[in-house]
Amino acid sequence: PFPGSSRAAGRGLPARGVLRGRMAAAEQIAQAEGFKEEGNRQYGQGNYKKALGAYHKVFCYINGLQVPPPETAGGSSSSTSGGNYIPKERVEDIKKLKQSTKLNMAACYLKLAEHQKCVDACTAALEFGNNSKAFFRRGQARGELRDFAGARADLERARELAPDDPGIPAEMRKLRMSFDKADDSERRRCAKMFGEAPTDPRSTAPAAAVEAE
Repeated sequence: PFPGSSRAAGRGLPARGVLRGRMAAAEQIAQAEGFKEEGNRQYGQGNYKKALGAYHKVFCYINGLQVPPPETAGGSSSSTSGGNYIPKERVEDIKKLKQSTKLNMAACYLKLAEHQKCVDACTAALEFGNNSKAFFRRGQARGELRDFAGARADLERARELAPDDPGIPAEMRKLRMSFDKADDSERRRCAKMFGEAPTDPRSTAPAAAVEAE
């Protein structure tokens, strides 16, 4: 039988359309990875808006890709006709690519003082799994937005995930200082949250530099 026949597909051999789809998916992934590298380069040069443009293009190439269907009892995959599927061995790589790109976008938004967009990017990153940097950067942005309760919760979660990161208690100290300067209504709203000042000796450490993934 020909490789593209239904009989061949039933025996676990990929149809010609599937092979074309895999090739197209591999090309799209390569393009996406290239744009991420370009974004990192622009970020390193301080060109945060250009970096964001490159990071946005990552998703232009990978958002249309689909996770391959589960294998059937016979060991072959369900039909993949009509779709552009991620190679099975790259599924986790794409998940990490999406998360790290969203984290890098959040870092750009922090640099540009676009704090709500930073919050949104971090929230999107967390859809792919818990990540201390996502909680940390979202905490930073929420602090700038005067959401002291949300910022404190995020920084606490970041510290749970990365207890040895000295930048986290430093940011918590900065948050406490912002709270101390808040007006009476903000202080009353968040009084219970800051019942005690942080006592961790690492709280005097300088804030960690934000780097692209």
